[in-house]
Amino acid sequence: MRFSRDRRGQSVVVGTVILFGFLIVALSLYQVQIVPQENAEVEFQHFEEVRNDLVDLRAGILTAGQADTPQFKSVELGTNYPVRLFAINPPPPSGTLRTSDSYNVTITNGSTNVSIPSRFVRYQPGYNELSRSPIRYDNSVLYLDARENGGNIAVIEEQSIVDNSTVRLTLLQNEFRRSGTQQVNVELYPTDTLSSEDIPAGDLNITLPTRINGSEYWDGAIGDEPVYTGVKNDHYDSEVHALTLQANSSEVRVNTVGIQTKPNEGGAKANIQSPTVTDPSEPDSQISMRVDDLSNRRDNNPEFYVSYEFSGQADTVEISASSTSSTASDSVTSPDTRGGVSLTPSFGDDEEFAVIVRAIDGGSTVAQRTIFTSADTQNPTENDDLSRSGSATIDALDIEDRSNPSSNKVRYRFTYDVSPGGSFSEIRFDVLSRDGSGASGSTTRTQRSANNIDVNPGDGTNSPYKISVLVLDTDGVVVDSRITDDSADDNDPP
Repeated sequence: MRFSRDRRGQSVVVGTVILFGFLIVALSLYQVQIVPQENAEVEFQHFEEVRNDLVDLRAGILTAGQADTPQFKSVELGTNYPVRLFAINPPPPSGTLRTSDSYNVTITNGSTNVSIPSRFVRYQPGYNELSRSPIRYDNSVLYLDARENGGNIAVIEEQSIVDNSTVRLTLLQNEFRRSGTQQVNVELYPTDTLSSEDIPAGDLNITLPTRINGSEYWDGAIGDEPVYTGVKNDHYDSEVHALTLQANSSEVRVNTVGIQTKPNEGGAKANIQSPTVTDPSEPDSQISMRVDDLSNRRDNNPEFYVSYEFSGQADTVEISASSTSSTASDSVTSPDTRGGVSLTPSFGDDEEFAVIVRAIDGGSTVAQRTIFTSADTQNPTENDDLSRSGSATIDALDIEDRSNPSSNKVRYRFTYDVSPGGSFSEIRFDVLSRDGSGASGSTTRTQRSANNIDVNPGDGTNSPYKISVLVLDTDGVVVDSRITDDSADDNDPP
């Protein structure tokens, strides 16, 4: 019997083998090329999120110390890759948030020395695709540190310890370490009691630990400030340098903040000029204050007009506004226990600010009050009435919306009468764009009565505006006001 060759099944087998080979190659390419790319995107998204978390953490540290208000923040330590059916992921990238060893900040006037412990903060990612360069917090500076990989530092948030020769130190204390991929809560507490150690007075030499040398950052950041005297390399330890400053105690503020608990490593929560509140149970009972938000939102120019009155004895009163999320701040020191000041932090539109009035007597803070408000033209609800029985009042006020929508020109006209008697210095008219889409403008008059006072901000018709009229007494305190909203549409406000 003779058998013939049958090749009918060979093409099917060969085709299946080739197709299976292509599938294996495709899966291999997907594993080698696509999976790392997609995982890198996940890691980059997490990097942006944790960077924002650390910016918020930095702001919380500064706010806790400078506003004497506990802060509660969270940090997403790591992330997870998407589940894959036909590919393998590496272990999920975890991260570690920890404080450094403790280093002493020293303050001396030549005869008296004070040491206050302080720590850095380091976040170390465990990425599989992106760089594992840590993000560090160092004397209010937040930066990405790529020096271990041959790179440089990249500043995320600039320093805020020196501003116009004023030194504000917020020193972080307590040991802290958390690792994993979960979200970790960070509690920040200011000190509420004064250390028994006295802070020196007079001209001070201040030495701060820093991991950034002069040429990497400090020379360019504060080199033109007269209080800056340089950086001593490796002064504390290898790669832990000494930032040196010289300033008078009247221009220095020192606070300590503890992670998870109140600071327990010694040293003062101390405003060197004003260490603490004498009655911590009622720190603001003697302070009345009003904050008028007169911010120019389009130009990113926050302005807070702060009226205040302290009913006790004080040598000076310090009025300040500090952003809780950036370095924007401004402060004024006045010898008057009743008055009004304009604070212009120069940037920080729509950011939250801590507006603080602090009464100081004999070098100690005897009362303090804080109002939190956003730079969005909206006055805070906690405002007090600082008028007196003999204060001037608005007897008559007429507001005309003379805006021209066809030419996009905003214009308001005011006619007013202030009472003939009572303490009076000026009346202020502000036309403020609520959302920043339009221009803002203002003017003032010192007459008690006037007609046809025009404010012409510019463009911005058919958009929301705040119309503010403030009467100031001879102390500069706002004692009467009219505030309304309008749309700059050639129809008079109600």
